[in-house]
Amino acid sequence: MKKSSFTDSKIKQLSPAKKRYSLTVDTGLSIRVMPSGVKSWVVRIPFNNRVSDITLGHFPEIGKRQACQLAKRERQKYELTAPNGYTFQDAYCLWKSLKRGEIVSYQSEKLRLDKYVVSALARKQLDDITAPMIIRLLKPIEQSGKRATAKRCLMRIREFFDLAVCAGYVLHNPIAGVSRLFKAPKKTPRPSLPWCELPAVIDVICQNANKHLQLIFFFSLYSMLRPGEVVKLRWVWIKQDCLTIPAEHMKMKMKRLHRVPLTAYALSSLNEAKNTSKHKRSSYVFPGQKSSKHANSQILTNFMRQNSFFKNRLVPHGLRSIARSWMADHNVSYEVAEACLAHIVGSSVSRAYQRSDFFEARMQIHKQWDGFIQDCARSAQLTSPKADSIETPSLSQS
Repeated sequence: MKKSSFTDSKIKQLSPAKKRYSLTVDTGLSIRVMPSGVKSWVVRIPFNNRVSDITLGHFPEIGKRQACQLAKRERQKYELTAPNGYTFQDAYCLWKSLKRGEIVSYQSEKLRLDKYVVSALARKQLDDITAPMIIRLLKPIEQSGKRATAKRCLMRIREFFDLAVCAGYVLHNPIAGVSRLFKAPKKTPRPSLPWCELPAVIDVICQNANKHLQLIFFFSLYSMLRPGEVVKLRWVWIKQDCLTIPAEHMKMKMKRLHRVPLTAYALSSLNEAKNTSKHKRSSYVFPGQKSSKHANSQILTNFMRQNSFFKNRLVPHGLRSIARSWMADHNVSYEVAEACLAHIVGSSVSRAYQRSDFFEARMQIHKQWDGFIQDCARSAQLTSPKADSIETPSLSQS
């Protein structure tokens, strides 16, 4: 049997003989099979004109990969060429298997790591990776102005090694304190405008944006939802005067569904979106180019970037800030205002007891808020969606 053909499953199939025998698994590493059936990992160390066999442990308690890593450490003590152990790619694969589906930013994190980290370190032995090596890799990224990227890469590399230590790949995390050498990224709030400037904002939107974009803007403003949540809205989530967004479609930190009260104004906006849509049979409230896809989450962002009025003054997320500031100046209680924005409030203990989402209170707030939006539209001498009476069932689509 060739060395490269050894796997844990094949080692498990090795049968005992009348006498003990050994099979070479890798350079200096062999598996010794005793007549009793006990299988031991043995590393051979030539030193001072003598050859010593050191037992590393038993199979299956120690698998092949871990045995290779232990043999490598043992041979390094005697400055001998060590067999291959666990690589950075192994630690990365372990991280992916645990984080896939568990963190909302998994895909973006994976793309970032593939670009800046894995391509440079994939084949490196974990034991050979040092703190200076990681610093040399990430410092140019930080110096190029991508400070947040460097910090996130460092955070994930530290996670890789923490998991590798727990899995027995390595004995310690070599970069545990490296973060001190990197400056924290500067956090700047997204640009927004005072709520009293909303008439000017509505004026620019209605003068320059097409109908589809206007409806996305108005419903984003009214609902106080995040841009990515607005474009993914489905008709089946709308029942009478309530829009219920499932937990898996909300920001990961929420981990619970979110209900948006729908006033007559909001329902009329949705009805207009349905009547003017190019894809009337689409399951999405705001479909994209294809009926099976929702609108691009950056559609409103791209519009604002291209319009000089909004440049460095307002982004779609800033509409939430406008609404929150308006509520603060109109004596809306803190908990109700935060519930309107689908924010988590209080400690885990307090949330275990307080489970209301203040729906009825928020309905009253939304009525006042949509009244303010329509006043702003009138002051801009514009016509916002009219609050006509609508048959609610027409808004649902199975």
